[in-house]
Amino acid sequence: MSKSSKDSSPEPGGRAHEASDIVQGLSSTAQTIGSSLQAMQQALVGNMQQAAQMTLSMNQMMEELVKRSVQLRVFAERAAAARTTTLRVTVHNRSPIPLQQARVKLWFGARQPRDQPIRLRVGGAGAPDDVLVFEHIEKKLPAEFADEDAPFTATKQAVSIGSGASAEASVAVEVGALGQLNGRIAVEFVSPGTGQLLAVGHRFGIHLLQLLDCSFAHNQAAVQPANGGLHPLPDAQPIEMDIGRVRTQFAVPPAQGISLGCLLVLSTKSNQLALQIISIADDAQTATCKWMASGSAPDLLAVLPQLTEELCAQTCVSK
Repeated sequence: MSKSSKDSSPEPGGRAHEASDIVQGLSSTAQTIGSSLQAMQQALVGNMQQAAQMTLSMNQMMEELVKRSVQLRVFAERAAAARTTTLRVTVHNRSPIPLQQARVKLWFGARQPRDQPIRLRVGGAGAPDDVLVFEHIEKKLPAEFADEDAPFTATKQAVSIGSGASAEASVAVEVGALGQLNGRIAVEFVSPGTGQLLAVGHRFGIHLLQLLDCSFAHNQAAVQPANGGLHPLPDAQPIEMDIGRVRTQFAVPPAQGISLGCLLVLSTKSNQLALQIISIADDAQTATCKWMASGSAPDLLAVLPQLTEELCAQTCVSK
């Protein structure tokens, strides 16, 4: 009879060692999975942040493109009434994206300090093709204004300006007393990407010559007298003007000659200033003019230095 075989069951110590190896393996696997999940989470967060930054950058680039593609124009024209000018405002959208909820705002301020503030009346002139219509308002001008100040007037309602389209407005500006004005225009619209309000603006000026009736007369007899007629101003220095500037500013026809004694007349509702030509250069390029005025003309005499500066505009000199 054969001998019984020896018991082959593992020793208790061996089973414990085997269990420990399993636990260590599972722990290592869990650590590896945890590290992988953490790395995946970090990569996901990084990708989301990168995507958000790219979206923000794209929105900023798009907004900058739209803003650079908005063209603002303000052209001042003399109106029939003195102390009044008409501003022709144009907003042209050259971007491929429409301007949504667009509104236009205007600011005004006196260019020079004054003892008495200027009253200003502003309102839409009501041209038939106007898309933009401004509120009518009358109040005293501030001595100066900042971009963050409330506008003097604004369009009554928001409009949409399509790609390649323009919106226009005629704005009548009437001053209570003569004076040069500083102005600012801005158009505000909603960003197509973020929905935030964007703005584009620039500054402009209104000159005295845009508030006066400028006319040309061959002699004093041809001038419609105002307030006692014209008389010389002995204290005012003569000025030398460019003949081309004379023709442009005072609408002298090309076929009409400019000779000694001709008058360049600047009129308000009740007073007149005039420049009478007293000599013409040999090359007929410049003319020397002396100042004349009707009555006392206090409103015009008060702005005589500014008028001289505007008439010169780097083409003439005081003598």
